[in-house]
Amino acid sequence: MDTEWHRITCWGGLGKTVAEHCEKGMKVLVHCRIHYTKWTDAAGNDRYGCEIIAEKVDFLSRPKPAESENPELACRDDEIPF
Repeated sequence: MDTEWHRITCWGGLGKTVAEHCEKGMKVLVHCRIHYTKWTDAAGNDRYGCEIIAEKVDFLSRPKPAESENPELACRDDEIPF
């Protein structure tokens, strides 16, 4: 099975959140819509496009800590001190 990659557009606050918190290798769940466009180019030919626009992004995993980081000091949500 081959992997398929898609470009996804995130606007406004959602785009800022993804840019600040998403890193390569993270698993995310994207709720989105597909926007189709049609335009005429300079030569008079009809052109078609498809854009995937994110409406919500759920972060399913955290990136792995860098090798230089101490894994003991990494933030872990599963360890809640009481």
